[in-house]
Amino acid sequence: MKRKIFNTTLLLIAIVLEVNAFAKSETIPAKGKFDSKFLIVIDKESFTAAKEEVLEYKSVLESEGLGAMILVGEWNNPETLRDEIRVIYNNKKPVLEGAVFVGKIPVVRVQNFQHATTAFKMDEIKYPIEESSVSSDRFYDDMDLEFELIKQDEKNPLHFYYRLKESSPQVIMSDFYSARMMPPTDMGVDPTVLLKRYLKKVVAAHKESNPLDQFVIFNGHGYNSDCLTAWQNEQFAIREQLPLAFKNSKGNGFYNFRQDPFMKYKLYEKLQQSGTDLFVFHEHGDFDTQYINGDYPAPNYLEVTSPNYDYASAGEKIGPMSVMAASLRNTYRRYKGERAASFRQELIEKYGFTEEFFDKLKLDSLRVRDSISAADMNIVLSDLTKIKMQPRFSIFDACYNGSFHKPDYIAGYHVFGDGNTIVAQGNTVNVLQDKWSLELIGMLSEGARVGFWQKEFQYLESHLIGDPTYRFYSEGSNTLNRNLATAYSKLWERYLNSPNPNLQALALTQLSKNPPKDFSARLLKIFKESKYYSVRMEALKRLLDIGDANMVEAIRLGLDDPYELIRRFSARFAGYSGDPVLVAPLVNTVLFSNESQRVQYAAQGSLLMFDINTVIKEIENQVGVSNLTGKQEVIQNLSGYYQSQQKSQEKSLKIILDKSAKPNDRLSAIRNIRNNNNHKQVENLLVMLKDNGEDQNLRVSLAEALGWFNLSICRSSIINALNAVCTDPASSPELKAESQQSLNRL
Repeated sequence: MKRKIFNTTLLLIAIVLEVNAFAKSETIPAKGKFDSKFLIVIDKESFTAAKEEVLEYKSVLESEGLGAMILVGEWNNPETLRDEIRVIYNNKKPVLEGAVFVGKIPVVRVQNFQHATTAFKMDEIKYPIEESSVSSDRFYDDMDLEFELIKQDEKNPLHFYYRLKESSPQVIMSDFYSARMMPPTDMGVDPTVLLKRYLKKVVAAHKESNPLDQFVIFNGHGYNSDCLTAWQNEQFAIREQLPLAFKNSKGNGFYNFRQDPFMKYKLYEKLQQSGTDLFVFHEHGDFDTQYINGDYPAPNYLEVTSPNYDYASAGEKIGPMSVMAASLRNTYRRYKGERAASFRQELIEKYGFTEEFFDKLKLDSLRVRDSISAADMNIVLSDLTKIKMQPRFSIFDACYNGSFHKPDYIAGYHVFGDGNTIVAQGNTVNVLQDKWSLELIGMLSEGARVGFWQKEFQYLESHLIGDPTYRFYSEGSNTLNRNLATAYSKLWERYLNSPNPNLQALALTQLSKNPPKDFSARLLKIFKESKYYSVRMEALKRLLDIGDANMVEAIRLGLDDPYELIRRFSARFAGYSGDPVLVAPLVNTVLFSNESQRVQYAAQGSLLMFDINTVIKEIENQVGVSNLTGKQEVIQNLSGYYQSQQKSQEKSLKIILDKSAKPNDRLSAIRNIRNNNNHKQVENLLVMLKDNGEDQNLRVSLAEALGWFNLSICRSSIINALNAVCTDPASSPELKAESQQSLNRL
């Protein structure tokens, strides 16, 4: 249920704001009657330059039944714009379903809200504000979040730094979907020209009837631990979600970095293949780079095909070893002193390299060619200016590729390049590999607007670049989009009874926003009984949001699910729960599921959050009745590992509790428990939290860290302790504020 109910007083305030706001801005209303409306926010300069194209965009949206309103202004701060958007949002007839921010719209960079990201955990005190902030339009599309201004950027006046207030809601619940149309400024073409050209192709795309029946998914080096089980299992789930793409072999393509040491050239072929609807990059990334191949490319590739590397001049035979040699030389050049000497010795002793390989004259003579070889492994911005992208929608499941606050950024080059890409999803900071990046992707096959899909990703860093109203053709598209904008629970109950797994999964997410009676029990039943990978996974996600006993049971069952992603989520969240019933299935996963590297990684880490003696005893029990060879050795290795980790944990806790230890060491140990919810340490940590003789800054950091224990079996004890701190007259204002923020999160 949405958190805010607008009363008469707030409506009067809205009327006053409307008068003040619209005195500064020009509004062009929608023409006609519509069930929902869409807001185009554009700065005055951009509108003047691209007025014809913007009005054509507005017109084509209204021809599809979506009322389009244009807000033109010159905003010198984000709050003024947010107030104007609030007025439009509060006018519920028709309901505001989405917005796009075109051109030079203020960029908000957020602090004190890292728990709304998937992975970003940079120390906001230690690092500069420019590095430790998250660029996010959740400032605009979640009207209930409360912020306070820190400062305006001195070098870039379009950027504003805000911190989330402790009294604010601590979970993102966007009121409408949003996107950015911000052309890169360093692309070699005037941004206004890029915008005009882009809007013309958007209008043309809206006039097509294009079903989602052709896609490509690529996994880059190092993604998901290079686990082939994860790569394979995703194909099973996607077949349920995008069935039209499996009518023939041309509809779907699954690619992996292992297939070529210079895979980016094959990707360029696919990116320029006409008819592609969706292109997904699972990869590591930066704002200006897509990391495709690693330092050590596919060892079984028999013929190297890099168009840039001159092997003959390098005196090397064409083949995988020549590529590896170039990679090794580049690595050796980066190392200095003892590290270089150690690396050199390892290659000589273990792999049979000769001293000649490290000859300085040869290294210098091959430096340029080796550098070119390294460049051929990844996609960089200069490459993208030459490529005519064809996918209508591209997803960058990578760090930083969606950094729209940068003058040049990967997603911007894809969208505003000379091709047919209409919209992309990317992230403004680093992102967790283990998130379900293609959750509900089947919505798009059913004709949902891309913005409605993005709205279900309630993360601080995740954004659409381009047109969020784009949709693929489906007969039920108009009805589905209208229902996503206006529908109530009873309608979603009907969707849940559909034989279509895409509609079932979508219904679960919509019902979770205003949960019906016994929803948790129903979710567990669906998780146990559904034959669809995507529906079971969605049921598990909703149970993780609820965090009750049914969640624990779903995790227990999920550790043995045929879908790798369900096993991976279950293994990961078992550690966040800490319920002892999960020790046995986690140990079973560690012992008998070696084929799934990422699941193994999660299960091994989660077991560290439990009582180590209990874990070791369970290892001994399961190994004892198994058919494993070398049973005693297995027990000794695993027991030794967990005993070693226990000592490390005890050392870390001792540092946290030691008042004579260095404050920075204690702070570092406290911050570590945010990602490692060590439940057995909570009792001692709460003693420190309530100790008025402790360092106040460390108590504040501890109060923040305890807010990450939202699924913990110790959650009630933590809540009681935080409440005690809040009501203690001796607590500092800063400690009370941070404790209240963690209480809101818990």
